[in-house]
Amino acid sequence: MKFPKSSSRHLKRGLLALGLVAGVGLAQWSPSFFLSAQEAAQAPTGLRGILAAQIPVGLIEDDFVSSLGESWGDWSKGTAKLVADLYEKEGLDAAGQREILGSLKVKLGTMEKALADAKYGAILDKLAQQHGRLSRRVWVAQGALDTLELNPQTAQANRVKSAQLKAAEAAKALDAYLGGIENGQSWRAFAKTSDVSKLASSEVPAEVISTVQGRLTNLDKLQSDDQRKFVQRTVFANLRSALDEYVAVVNAPAPTVNQAALRESLKKLVESLEKYEEGRSIEDAKAARATFAEIRKQAADGGEVLGDALSASYFNYNTRVIASETFLTKVIGEQQKETGPVDDFVLGAKVDGTQWTTTSVGVDLVPSAKDIRFALTLTGISQTSTQGVTDQATIFTSGYHQFWARKQIAFDGDRFTTAPGTINVQANNTTTGARTRVSGVPLLGSIADNYAVGEAGNRRGASEAIAADKLRNRVLPRFDQEADSKFGDYSKQIESDVNEKLRANGLFPSARSYRTTDTDLAISTRLMENGELGGDSTRLTAGSAVGASVHLHETAINNALDRLGLGGKSLTEDELAVELANAVKTLTGKVINLKKKDNEKPDNTKFVFPAQDALRIRLQDGQVTLIFRMGLKPEDSEAIPTQEIAVPIVISIAGSDVKLEAGQVTVSPVEMVTNPVEQRARAAVVTTKIQKALPTRTADRFIDIKRGEGAAVKVAVTQVKANGGWLSIVLE
Repeated sequence: MKFPKSSSRHLKRGLLALGLVAGVGLAQWSPSFFLSAQEAAQAPTGLRGILAAQIPVGLIEDDFVSSLGESWGDWSKGTAKLVADLYEKEGLDAAGQREILGSLKVKLGTMEKALADAKYGAILDKLAQQHGRLSRRVWVAQGALDTLELNPQTAQANRVKSAQLKAAEAAKALDAYLGGIENGQSWRAFAKTSDVSKLASSEVPAEVISTVQGRLTNLDKLQSDDQRKFVQRTVFANLRSALDEYVAVVNAPAPTVNQAALRESLKKLVESLEKYEEGRSIEDAKAARATFAEIRKQAADGGEVLGDALSASYFNYNTRVIASETFLTKVIGEQQKETGPVDDFVLGAKVDGTQWTTTSVGVDLVPSAKDIRFALTLTGISQTSTQGVTDQATIFTSGYHQFWARKQIAFDGDRFTTAPGTINVQANNTTTGARTRVSGVPLLGSIADNYAVGEAGNRRGASEAIAADKLRNRVLPRFDQEADSKFGDYSKQIESDVNEKLRANGLFPSARSYRTTDTDLAISTRLMENGELGGDSTRLTAGSAVGASVHLHETAINNALDRLGLGGKSLTEDELAVELANAVKTLTGKVINLKKKDNEKPDNTKFVFPAQDALRIRLQDGQVTLIFRMGLKPEDSEAIPTQEIAVPIVISIAGSDVKLEAGQVTVSPVEMVTNPVEQRARAAVVTTKIQKALPTRTADRFIDIKRGEGAAVKVAVTQVKANGGWLSIVLE
């Protein structure tokens, strides 16, 4: 069929317009849409141009083989080849990259099974370290690839749904929190927790959301400072930030993606993370955080997919505490014995005698995924030796009464809440004899005594019920009152002595998690502010089924060290010791002396610290390494420019001590060296100064944990291990 020329021109224009519209839409995700076949083949696809062109440090074949041993030889070679292909194989497209990442996830699964198997104990530390190195790269690469291939419309819908669920969960958490406090119902109405919780399944009117946002933001409208302080607690802050995020996502314009800009940002992020892996520099951490902030603006999903990958690898918790029920019972539990008189009337008899009560306090952990829950338990035995006197007879009774009391307690990171206690009592009275007016009279006396004993036996059930009731009324109110008082005091101490000090020194966690199982409690926190990185998900290889363990990631220590404020300062050795001691005192209240002994000659050499990375720590290959960046300014000689000084610290347990011994110091210049001979001389001076400043130190590995009442509990440090970026300390 032929068209008139005018119609033909209109058709061509229409087809061209349709092609342009389709091309613009597809170009959001396919930058090679209008490229020639040759250009398309040469254009970056998937992770090409984003990942480094060479294998990261620690992941070549020799690293796997030397770490895992000959029995893992074939597996190690296969894994190393996959890593090499991902980074270096020419012509690998996105589909091929995704296939390799899938295979590497299988390899990670194999490592995780081995980490849980006791037969691989000999290589456990190396295995965990290699798993961490590999998993961080795999998850970041997967997150980057998924981010590149997101459908903008689907991503936006998912963001709205995710923000809805987050806000609903925050409202439910606040509602549960307020349910355990006095006047909680009024605060529930204030925050409209019931209405906001409905976001999980349906829309909520915009005016409800804006009202709650206003109430949680404009605190000046509250009546008192106490109310304003109360609304600043974490559970309120969580709801406020979740609602802010929800409103921002709902009101955000339809996403458009500039693939070229996104690819460039992903490349910069990977480069910053790889540099950070090598040097743990705050500069590289800041660069990674800044680039991720840009990606959040550029990606169709606001960076959620990539954020999940980074949350596991670089934004994770960096302090973890795990304590077994056995350890907690040892620390909290105690035994008491009390003796007292009995002076009472029971079933018409005047009862006198003595009672002995032995009690034991313990802990029974209760599973919870959101907070720490446990029952404070009180078990005891009350024994009595009494005589009950009536006009007819005196009855001698031995009592043996057992009781079991429980009080549920929860801790959310800020305060303890307690529930009323409960108690079960099992009373047992045994009549041991009787005396009547005719006792001792032949025949008649024994008959009368036996009759009195029989009558007492008939009343045994009633007497035991009375004994149980009296014991219940004596034990439970005291148990309730003492527990409520103690844990109320603990809540005040945590707020005033712990949390306030952490906030004042910039050390309050940016994220916290609390949970319990029926055998352990776990506390996880993250010290990470803007410009900083956090922990990772490396498997921890130290712990105790009957003790407690504290695990500190490099980032928790380094981020805390940055808050010491050493950057830019010039300090003598003694001045540096005072700075460190003051920091310890401020945070813990403990006074320590790190200065030299009085009979040692003072050294007025100044340590000159740069503005950044003055002091870092590395925890790799079973070794703690202190890394100083500083220059030296001696009193009587030429100043030495900034050097990087690495000091390995060997930590060991020797008898009753934990021993810290400095290893071989290495010194390298930060700036380019023009005179190697002069640099060697500088390095020798610096090495001598550092070795002098870091003598072998010991500390008692036995720790006395003081309690309000009773003797202190002695615990011992049984393991200190540095591996895979974590320092683990085990107490038993």
